[in-house]
Amino acid sequence: MPSPKRPAHTVGADAGPPTAKGRATRERFRNALREAIAADGYFNAKITDVVKRAEKSIGAFYNYYDSKEDLLAEIAQDFNDELAQTTLQPFREGRPAEEALSDAIRIFWMTFKRRKAEMVGVFQASMTDPRFSGEWRRIRGHALVRIVAGVRVAQAQGFAPGVDPELAASALASMLEHFAYVWLAGGGDDIKAPFDEERAIQTAAQLWYHALYWKPSASDVAPPKATKAAKGPKVSQRKSK
Repeated sequence: MPSPKRPAHTVGADAGPPTAKGRATRERFRNALREAIAADGYFNAKITDVVKRAEKSIGAFYNYYDSKEDLLAEIAQDFNDELAQTTLQPFREGRPAEEALSDAIRIFWMTFKRRKAEMVGVFQASMTDPRFSGEWRRIRGHALVRIVAGVRVAQAQGFAPGVDPELAASALASMLEHFAYVWLAGGGDDIKAPFDEERAIQTAAQLWYHALYWKPSASDVAPPKATKAAKGPKVSQRKSK
């Protein structure tokens, strides 16, 4: 008789209420996958490598996850949760928009740098695994919601009129993510200027700020069309004889 199919796990959730032991076990598996990716790359990292590094059994792994992709999705969710707390702090402190944005982008950059190996795995899996790609879009969508809110705050102050907030959020997030990936994980681009991390952060911050905090100049506003004066009925004039 075939064994019953194990129900799919929900990312970041135990079968029952989370316990201290369960949280500790998950953290060991997350750290083990991070180490495996850093050592061998995501595609070469195997579940057997993960459980060996975590000093757990295969059975223990499948008590929490259905696959390596499920574990990676939990790591990606953890990355997003960390950024949700840290990148919003400069704005909560009431700093000027340009300063807060610069600090938020620096936080993103340094977090990506610290967690580079797992983010390389996330990028690779999202391009090759349709199931993980859908999970990553869902996780990434939470970050886009925060960016959309920032776009709308700028628009409420009269900036970036007519810009679609959701498309703007997608474009800005994609710019920053890929920029960080290229320079922190991909070896950078072939440019003449020597790479300077602080200058890279400030460049991204300036691009983001000026993409939102602009107003149309007077020359950009089309003048109102002149209205033609209403014409009355033609009056025929007879020449006097």
